Amino acid sequence: MLHAIKMLLSAAILPALAAGFFSCASVSQLASAPIRDIPADYAGIVHAGSTRTQQENELLDYLGVRWILHTFNWDRIERKPDQWDFQYYDEIVDTAGREGIKTLGILAYDSPYIHADNNRHDYIPPDKIPHFLEYVRRTVLHFRGRVDAWCIWNEPNAHFWKGTDKEFIELARLTAGTVREVDSEVILMGGAFNRGVFGLPKKFIQGLFESGAMEKVDAVAFHPYELNHARSAQLFDKFREMVEPYGFGDKIWISEAGYPTGGWYPTKVPEKKLSSYVIKTYTLLAIRDTRVLLWYQLFDPVNRRVSNSEDYFGLVRSTDDYTSKGAEAFRLCATFISGTSLRTEELLRKNMPASLAAYYFCGNETNALVLWNNSPAAIKVSAALPGTGHTRHDPATGAAESVQANVEIRVDSTPVFITWQGGGLQPVFLKKR
Repeated sequence: MLHAIKMLLSAAILPALAAGFFSCASVSQLASAPIRDIPADYAGIVHAGSTRTQQENELLDYLGVRWILHTFNWDRIERKPDQWDFQYYDEIVDTAGREGIKTLGILAYDSPYIHADNNRHDYIPPDKIPHFLEYVRRTVLHFRGRVDAWCIWNEPNAHFWKGTDKEFIELARLTAGTVREVDSEVILMGGAFNRGVFGLPKKFIQGLFESGAMEKVDAVAFHPYELNHARSAQLFDKFREMVEPYGFGDKIWISEAGYPTGGWYPTKVPEKKLSSYVIKTYTLLAIRDTRVLLWYQLFDPVNRRVSNSEDYFGLVRSTDDYTSKGAEAFRLCATFISGTSLRTEELLRKNMPASLAAYYFCGNETNALVLWNNSPAAIKVSAALPGTGHTRHDPATGAAESVQANVEIRVDSTPVFITWQGGGLQPVFLKKR
């Protein structure tokens, strides 16, 4: 299932628009194309910072992480009525803040004491909503000025919400009002939808907006989990089409994206391919109108369950083994794509097949060229690059090697990641060998 970058490129540049590839043969064929400015703080990781150790802090700095996401579980904050404990989250938020990392907090789930059997049910009965709103009020007030953004619930169209759509919409409306009473400045988002078993929950999404539940929020969160990078990008495009009529087409946060390397989930990928999936997915989501991309997640647990894919989403193997599964690929993207502009009008192609995906990112000091071939066969490409300090980076290991400004590249399904300094907006020429 191929994607279309129709919101970024004009048909004059892109004869093969539906395939999502750049196709410019000469300067005379070059047409003006929109520039996508990617925020400098675009890169984040879910559940990062939990150990609160110097080793993890150094890792997050090395990876270029600018956001972390944590669920501020109600049952951890108020396990019993009127017994409030914020210490666990205080340490995470304050440690991240000292390192210059922002926090996105999820306001979610129930506390056992509201149910007769004293167990969690991922559901707030209507008569217990005031209890949930008190948790929201106290939590947002406690972290005002320290938590940078809040999201109302997580994946309500999946197994994390056991009530009806209508009940959730009302809960979301009341929660948004409570947050705004306490903090009128903090970034607030709703949604956090994923694909679900039966596809995007169109009626649920429309109901959330048309009910007025999103009137007090700034953005909508989305989780484009799919089988591969192209399908993830296409799923995002479908979601954006759904929210665009409500003014949220350019207000989407990717609060989770990732792939497990084990277990039974159909999105499972071989560990040796995770680095490629990270770069391709990060690239295709970054060039769209997304505000932040938070990768799910940093670590695999120390004792992984063989059949449970949730234990295999880590970019790093575990807190006992800091070796990379896909962390080096994430670092390349966070370091060299965040804070740049996608400059399609500076990428010139001659005799290049439509299967070649090519993306040119221009930064204040460092520029990047990312290539891969969507066809099984490898192709040889001659590239003429401006600037100095041309470096090719290995997606799996992060190893760097110097290359010439005029370089011949073999391009297959593994991404080629080249950076250089300077050169302004001089074009990059690609020619098939």
